[in-house]
Amino acid sequence: MSIHRLFDFIASTIDLSKKDQASIETLLSTEIYSKYDVIVKQGQVCTQLRFVVSGVYRVYRIEDGKEITSYFNYESRNPFVASFVSLLTGTSSQEIVECIVPGTLLSIKYSDWTSLYDRSPSLNTFGRRMAEYNYILAMERIESLQYQTATDRYASFIKVYPSLLNMIPHHYIASYLGVTPESLSRIRKQL
Repeated sequence: MSIHRLFDFIASTIDLSKKDQASIETLLSTEIYSKYDVIVKQGQVCTQLRFVVSGVYRVYRIEDGKEITSYFNYESRNPFVASFVSLLTGTSSQEIVECIVPGTLLSIKYSDWTSLYDRSPSLNTFGRRMAEYNYILAMERIESLQYQTATDRYASFIKVYPSLLNMIPHHYIASYLGVTPESLSRIRKQL
């Protein structure tokens, strides 16, 4: 069952009690998405925190008519899906969150999620650890864009997202790497 993936993920970080599981379960809903379904629109306030059960999701924005991919969410890496700045600040999202491989998400209102922090020290610890983990992911992303060549970024992408290479369109990968699709083709041929 899909909820067990979420509980297993949380339990890999903290000691998750049956009481905490029951509290979470009553607040969750299941959402099923098809390819190209938009989960969060640019300009919309993101109020839901979602967990990947299956599928692949892309967070991107449009600048001067060009799509710029920030990151991908899927089961084995970065499984929480949201426009995080919007979620945390209650402001309009500058990003679009889109399903690119059909799948299922578990969804909870962020206000309900944070209320669990007040009732459960363990879940509060989990939230802090996820924030720390996401900070590390963000710093790795920033450093990669600032200090690595496009070829090095592609080599890192292969290590970090090996299962996505043949699952998602290459122009999404190019957008994530900050290169044109043609440049990505040249890099792929070199490697």
